[in-house]
Amino acid sequence: MATLEYFFDFVSPYSYIAQTQLRGLVERTGATLAYRPILLGALHKSHEIASPAFVPAKAKWIAKDCALWAHHYNIPMQWSKSFPFNSLFLQRAVAWLQQQQPEKLDTFVDATFKALWEQGLNPTDVEAVAAHCASLGLDPQAMVSGTELPEVKEVVKLNTATAKELGLFGAPGFKVGEHVLFGQDRMHFVEAALNGTLPKV
Repeated sequence: MATLEYFFDFVSPYSYIAQTQLRGLVERTGATLAYRPILLGALHKSHEIASPAFVPAKAKWIAKDCALWAHHYNIPMQWSKSFPFNSLFLQRAVAWLQQQQPEKLDTFVDATFKALWEQGLNPTDVEAVAAHCASLGLDPQAMVSGTELPEVKEVVKLNTATAKELGLFGAPGFKVGEHVLFGQDRMHFVEAALNGTLPKV
């Protein structure tokens, strides 16, 4: 059974779009999904490139492009007024859940993407984020404490460093064996890699 390593950040609109298609892809291929939460801003900084959100021409293009993809997939999508927001807590929360409550990980990632990009969750509203976590059967206070643990912080740092080493410069990114792919619009290549039919180039 192939393993799909999924490098993502909740702040990334393209990661949200990929997430809406990921479950079907995993079900079709029987792949094992390995979440790799990264800090997109840190990845950009490591490459000494500006985040597209801060480049007016790119930001305008991305807004239109995402609207087209949302229409293509027939999925809801709305932009947070806080975009681009600080996703540090949420990224570390994924790492903490991986270590402490892995059985809740899939639900948390999927529900959090939907809350942020479909339901209008304000990621800068601490109380709203805590209520979101509680609605998923999680203890917000335990999550806050957990995300401050050195071993949890290290996971996100390591994932981000690994993404750079793989040549990734944005999110989402995917690794299947020796294949490294970037972008939600390359998911047909990801599926081919999982099925063993993607040529090595």
